[in-house]
Amino acid sequence: MPKRLINKALVYIGLFGVLFQISAFVFAWWHDIGMQLSWLLTLAGPLLCIVSGITPALQLQKEPEAKQVN
Repeated sequence: MPKRLINKALVYIGLFGVLFQISAFVFAWWHDIGMQLSWLLTLAGPLLCIVSGITPALQLQKEPEAKQVN
């Protein structure tokens, strides 16, 4: 889990987005509302937020280097 504020916020926003999309899908399925297959593309945004918060090359704020203990 990232330690910097912006990176942590991106991960939390992405997780909230994924949970929201899954709950919307379950709601539509439960009420027998037809959904197009393109609803899977709406998961791309939250997943990109999570990836950009976790992956060091994509982080907006560089995380501090971990100190090695010998």
